[in-house]
Amino acid sequence: MKNRKYIILCLMLAISCVLSACGRKQEEGEQQAVVYHFGDNDITYGEYYIYARTVYEDYSQAYGNGVWNLELNVGEKSRTVRDITIEDIIQDINRVKVLSSHAVDYSIELNDNEKAEIENKSEAFYNGLTDADIRETEITKDIVSRVMTENMLASKVYDQVLADYDFEISDEEARMITFYDMVFECYELKKDGSVSEYSPEKKALQLERANEALSSLAEEEGTSFKSIVDKYHLQYSAEYTMSKSELIEEYGDNVAKDILALSDGEVSMVIETQYGYHLFKMQKSNNEELTKENKQQIIISKQKEYFNGVYEDWVKQYDAHFNEEKDVNYVLAGQFPFENEQDE
Repeated sequence: MKNRKYIILCLMLAISCVLSACGRKQEEGEQQAVVYHFGDNDITYGEYYIYARTVYEDYSQAYGNGVWNLELNVGEKSRTVRDITIEDIIQDINRVKVLSSHAVDYSIELNDNEKAEIENKSEAFYNGLTDADIRETEITKDIVSRVMTENMLASKVYDQVLADYDFEISDEEARMITFYDMVFECYELKKDGSVSEYSPEKKALQLERANEALSSLAEEEGTSFKSIVDKYHLQYSAEYTMSKSELIEEYGDNVAKDILALSDGEVSMVIETQYGYHLFKMQKSNNEELTKENKQQIIISKQKEYFNGVYEDWVKQYDAHFNEEKDVNYVLAGQFPFENEQDE
């Protein structure tokens, strides 16, 4: 019986040593602790540590200590910042592996200046490690240099992928306009949040008022939108700035075309939508500054969409069977940089 207990104790100690690397440097010929396998790569604890340490320092500086156990609602689940960050780190490592593997396809190499930059950054990172860090993670200067080299190659591949695709966006597609929407609403929003549609008689009255307002604007000099809004108590009337796509989403394609056709200062005819009867006044048919900003946002969105499609295909070629939930050793992944936070 005593022998049996001794054997069980030895087994438990052996498992514990494998998971924690026993806090010692492995002897030559021993394998480093592996967080997970991806493609032909063993992602060791040391390599994972390099990515995790950077994230840890950035997050701690930005959000302070204790952020890791904060609960966030992600979809239908509640997850801690710690768990979300571990997932992000793994995805970052995989992305770098996949992208850097295509450097040869694009004839991408590092020049002497880039190599020198990597050498300096690697040296600085390694010198920032304590003896305990090095002993527990088994990081070497070569490992740090390799990780930083792969990151720089991945960045250059990413830039080249986007450079090879035409993301030209027309001014019309990006155009931002500012207009006033005077709406004679045909619905009532109740206290419980439900919407009640007006009766046919009440709708007809709202149409009559909208036509009266249009006549006042055309015939009575000095009549302002504000005076009409106040006169008819139009609670949902307001000024808006939108893009073409936002106009279509809000009002539908036909109404969006009518609004976009207006010149500065021009007022539309009475237009019916699902909300009621509208008079639109164009305040600014092309806000150049906002149009420029919107064009950049559209380009960024299209770049992201295009890259995600390319990357998805590359991941399947690199490792079609990787399953983060099943393949990652989360005991190792969670040791750093979050173990001290958990103990608080």
